[in-house]
Amino acid sequence: MSERKRFHPLAVFIYLFKGLKSWSFAVLLLVFNGELMTLFGLIALSAIVLLSLIQALWKYFSQTYQISSEKIILYRGVFRKRETDIPYERIQTIKQRQWFFFKPFGVIQLLIETAGGESTQAEASMPAVNIEVWEWIEKYRQGDQPESEIHSAGLEMQKESSSADYTVTNSQIVLFALTDLSIIATLIAVIIFISEFIPENWITTTTSMAESLLRAGWLASLSILFVSLVFVMLLSLLRTFIQYYNFQVNRTNQTLTIESGLFERKIQKIPVEKIQGLKIRQQPVRKLLGISTVELLLAGGQEAEGESGIVKKLYILPIISDHQLYETLSELLPEWNFTRPEIKFVSRKKLWYFWRWKLLFIPIAAGLAFLNYWLALAAVAVMFILLLNSWLEEQHQGYQIQTAHRICIQNIEWFSKVQTFVERQKVQSFSEQTTRWLFPKQIGHINLFIKTGDDLETLGLNFIDETDIYKLSRFYRNKN
Repeated sequence: MSERKRFHPLAVFIYLFKGLKSWSFAVLLLVFNGELMTLFGLIALSAIVLLSLIQALWKYFSQTYQISSEKIILYRGVFRKRETDIPYERIQTIKQRQWFFFKPFGVIQLLIETAGGESTQAEASMPAVNIEVWEWIEKYRQGDQPESEIHSAGLEMQKESSSADYTVTNSQIVLFALTDLSIIATLIAVIIFISEFIPENWITTTTSMAESLLRAGWLASLSILFVSLVFVMLLSLLRTFIQYYNFQVNRTNQTLTIESGLFERKIQKIPVEKIQGLKIRQQPVRKLLGISTVELLLAGGQEAEGESGIVKKLYILPIISDHQLYETLSELLPEWNFTRPEIKFVSRKKLWYFWRWKLLFIPIAAGLAFLNYWLALAAVAVMFILLLNSWLEEQHQGYQIQTAHRICIQNIEWFSKVQTFVERQKVQSFSEQTTRWLFPKQIGHINLFIKTGDDLETLGLNFIDETDIYKLSRFYRNKN
């Protein structure tokens, strides 16, 4: 399969969708200004669609690819040609996506990431190719084989991936969605963003209605709160179901395959040696229900959230009961030999050190009380939240050196308990620090840094005794 080929014609739809998505901001302005159905709005919308279609067709006819036994080659451009060579040994992860309208045609999208590429963006994008192309790439990565064996090997691959080592059920997806507190922050951010473009008369009308309802009494206010809560839950359920529908994790040889999605089926293959660490995360509600989520930390291969560049969490187990957690992890990653950590708490009885700077909100709130009652109340609320989170950190911060090569660090991240497992060889650097006031009391801080994407993940323990600092330092520097 060495001849140059164009991508499947369905690639035009992918290019068109991305083009229209880039114009979504302009379409929102037309909607909020009430000009979408006017003559100007219809002309503008038609121009956007036409320009996006021309751009999609241009990309389709100006891009080709070539698969050889040594590398993948991508060709782009007409007047300014560009050629990208990707040897198989440099490939770190391969993501496979399949929109629902791709499936009847046996077409998939491939995103190929290398160790030298950007962590949040694929170095090679093959927007629409036949599934046989993926089979060729997989076989070439594992070693050359005769052409007659390629198709049969591909069928065997499909059979292996059809039986997952772990599958998330629909009831688990519902539970995951209803306990996902991040949807509230997302909803607030969306409301703030939209409010910048909503006409003032809409805001005035909505405010007047809200004031009337508040005057109607506490029953109407509770009704609004209940309806809002139900709306947030339904939104979270819809988003989670679309993203994690039929979530499966499969272990084959030295590769983890993670597959999920309703309308867009995503398949990501991760070599085990590329895993930097794992995070077991428990939000307060999930802790009460005895469920956890497990996140993979990779040096590359994570997606970014839109234009923000924030790396998405890559879950190996989005939801799992605590009594199944370590057994399932041991099956998926037997070389890690997972056991439940026995955490040594290192900062208890040091609450003053966690609280001292946050207590400055008391004089701030007192000063604001002379200016505005609500600002003072907001300052007190922020202080209470910070103090509560710091108390949890003081109570639950700790570590366990599980083996000569693996450590577990436990922290509190905004009321969520997070346990991070990392192998010593994956730790990029180690730092310890103290201050002139903490040094006489033999108290300090430590940080371990591990590579995740383009950044370093920081695992820190604050206000710990010198003896624990010495143990952690010796663990990092031990070369045996």
